[in-house]
Amino acid sequence: MATLRVHDVLQDKILVSRESARVLENALGSALTGSGNAGGAITVDFAGVEGIAPSFLDELISIFEALLARETDRHERRLIVANPPTRLSSKFEAIARGHRMSIRTLADGGWLLADAADVSA
Repeated sequence: MATLRVHDVLQDKILVSRESARVLENALGSALTGSGNAGGAITVDFAGVEGIAPSFLDELISIFEALLARETDRHERRLIVANPPTRLSSKFEAIARGHRMSIRTLADGGWLLADAADVSA
């Protein structure tokens, strides 16, 4: 599974805007199509980031979906948020539902976003 280190690309500690998320589009696309990555899964690592706004997460998921739509052999959507700068909130859960995805906290504190119908998530 490929990993995108957000702080390495954006160099910001607080991510609030959709525009900030759009800056990640090329790096996210490269990670998705890179060698060793199959099935449309990627880890987005927020180490070094102190906060994210709901609008940033919403745009990040939208970009992820658009990139996967370009790949005809990708069916499963799985986005792992490593080192999230905040705990999972009802706002972030609502954003996931708006994209027909589920979101839950993993044992290591990260988040898993997956297709809502993916019961194995």
